Amino acid sequence: MRRGAILVAVLVLVAMAGMVAAGLLFRIRATVAASTAVGNGEQAYAAAISGIRRAMSVLTTEGADAATWTDNPELFRNQFVCDDGASGWYFTIYAPPAETDDEQQRYGLIDEGGKISISTAPADVLAALPGMTDELVDCLLDYRDADGDTRPNGAEQDYYDTLAYPYVIRNGPLMTLEELLLVKGFNGAVVYGEDANFSGLLEPNEDDGDETFPQDDRDGTLNAGLRGFATAATIEPDVDAEGEARININNSPRASALQSAGLSQEAAVFIELCAADGHTFSDPTELLGMTYTLQAAQKINNVDYAAGSTHTSPLTLDELPIVCDKLTTSPLGGMRVGRVNVLSASAEVLATLPGIDEFTARAIVDDRTQLIEDEGGNIAWLRTRGPLNDVDFKAAAPLLTARSCQYRVQCVGFGVPCGRIRVLEAVLDISRGESRITYLRDITRLGAAVSLDVESQEIAW
Repeated sequence: MRRGAILVAVLVLVAMAGMVAAGLLFRIRATVAASTAVGNGEQAYAAAISGIRRAMSVLTTEGADAATWTDNPELFRNQFVCDDGASGWYFTIYAPPAETDDEQQRYGLIDEGGKISISTAPADVLAALPGMTDELVDCLLDYRDADGDTRPNGAEQDYYDTLAYPYVIRNGPLMTLEELLLVKGFNGAVVYGEDANFSGLLEPNEDDGDETFPQDDRDGTLNAGLRGFATAATIEPDVDAEGEARININNSPRASALQSAGLSQEAAVFIELCAADGHTFSDPTELLGMTYTLQAAQKINNVDYAAGSTHTSPLTLDELPIVCDKLTTSPLGGMRVGRVNVLSASAEVLATLPGIDEFTARAIVDDRTQLIEDEGGNIAWLRTRGPLNDVDFKAAAPLLTARSCQYRVQCVGFGVPCGRIRVLEAVLDISRGESRITYLRDITRLGAAVSLDVESQEIAW
């Protein structure tokens, strides 16, 4: 009896010890698995950062050659980073399809310079963006302006003070596109449309009505929201094609300096005459077809000009490329902000600008493929080639440029065969010469919006 009781006790102790050992082994395995997962996640992150560094390097050395970074699978698709003995690590940089192909995803960068700046665009341009209403326009203008005057449909600081969780509004340029979500009336549907994973492609869940997220209109067409047309800020150095500072015609330039820039003596004297009389030019393209009546008598190059005399700008179309390249009216210390790159903007973006309707926007997109090298250096070809007349050109020109300095990168780092991924989104800026990251966030939660296929091996995640 006693031996039996001892045997039972021993068996119970052995069983309990086995349970403790099994539990301990499970915890060890779980810890190891968690540690491996964390390590693989960090490896995937590092691989994605490698992709962003590749994009920075390409922009620094080849930024002027759009063909290098627009769609280049050899540089951006399934690029090997390292092998840690357990998995090989790669990155892929992907972008929405080009305007001419709504089904083929690109392996390249997104040119933010071809979008409308929500930080500086005037009300009429903002109103022309998809999904915008009078209320949204007024609320955005109130959010970014420095005053406290509320527009008819807007909201100033006093409105945000009444929220359950009040916050101080920007009263200045927005820092990111996502900051729109802090502006009264803006939500995910307005900012992102139906493109839930930022792929630029219409996915099944983005075309099924209310069945799955996101909510969509089930019309067979992807609504990319403001993300597809707008950006937080664009900025570029106010220099000519050779990198030299432009001449500010509002700073009383001498006719001799203007002639040195390539203008005729007649055009140079006209500019000096207007500036000497106190006229403030809104944009250098104002000179095209301009007439001006002197408010006071002036003397230029020993020639007297009577008060009240009217003078017509002698500027010719042949000189327009010089005006667009060499002259400026920007007061912002050598930088120009908020301009749209006419060489990369979509027809839909161009059609939001003053002086450009949908038909003309399509003509511009078609015409720019035929430009010779010298023509693409500035925006003068819009007038010299004829898509725009004098009036429309002068209306659109203050919002246009022929260069970009900001680019968006969507990069997924992934491991084979472990299947771990990290997806990063960054904005790169080259306005100061070398590439720098001005915005970086992890969007892994949205999934890898691109096929991950290395040597015909589909990656599961």
